[in-house]
Amino acid sequence: MSVRFIHGPIISCESIAAHRALFEGVFGLKAVVEQNLDRAQVQALWGLTGHGATTLLLETPGTHFGVRLVQFDPISPIVIRNRGSGFDCDALKVIDFYAPDFHAANAHVQAQGFKLKDDISEYDLPNGKFIEGHLWGPDEIVTALISGPRDFFKDFATTTDKMFSEPQSISSPVEDQPKVVDFYEKVLGLSVVHEYAIDDDSFSKLVGTPHKLQLRAKNIGMKKTEPYFGIIHYGLPQGAYQSLRERAVFPNRGLAGGTVFVDHIADHAREAKSFGVEILSPVTETSLSPYGKIQSLTIRAPHGVIHHLIET
Repeated sequence: MSVRFIHGPIISCESIAAHRALFEGVFGLKAVVEQNLDRAQVQALWGLTGHGATTLLLETPGTHFGVRLVQFDPISPIVIRNRGSGFDCDALKVIDFYAPDFHAANAHVQAQGFKLKDDISEYDLPNGKFIEGHLWGPDEIVTALISGPRDFFKDFATTTDKMFSEPQSISSPVEDQPKVVDFYEKVLGLSVVHEYAIDDDSFSKLVGTPHKLQLRAKNIGMKKTEPYFGIIHYGLPQGAYQSLRERAVFPNRGLAGGTVFVDHIADHAREAKSFGVEILSPVTETSLSPYGKIQSLTIRAPHGVIHHLIET
């Protein structure tokens, strides 16, 4: 297929300023460009009618990876996730950042006025010991600080010499893992670049479920050192979680989707139609800063996640 790279998450927010405090103040991303979009542009980009928007692009210095913030007008009163049931599926949940020094990173988080959940998970994988903490931020966005063997993360992040990496992974708990993997392989031409499993009790506490997790994850992308989509099955019993698929739509607030740059957008449109996924906005020529004229396609994967494809 023709995917060039996965840029990173798209966040629908109540306040761009609140998210700038998190992503610039804590994680060190920098503002690239802000743009006001009229209703016609919003519909062309994402298939949403009756809304204008302000959008801000943030990127990790030295990379072309980052976060797109979108503040729709009018603002939705609905938030996709609820921190009281962080194990619900079929919507994006976590943006992972690699932190070489977990304790220094945690101190920096607190100095910026934020706080990790009290439950910190330490678990062993075949590659070594890892430590992970979660920060629930504005609009119930979850960001994760993950530390582990430095040699391991040399192959799992682009930026490894600063307090935080670029947004490393955009992860979603799912109910039907094989179908979601099939979507990425057939519609986007992406493949599984890494798999792992976590059965540690401390991770169950971090996620906040009374049930023991048997997490099985497949990371799907271009390569391990660039942002990828994490497809997670928690291994919880039926009835222990609910699907957020119907809530995970624009303009509802939260971690709603991801941006993917491609070379041949018409090919992906054809595969999306063949696969039977929901097409929110067909291939349309429009403009989006800082790229100028683009070809845009927005689709929704089987697990409810919005994917905005851009051909420049």
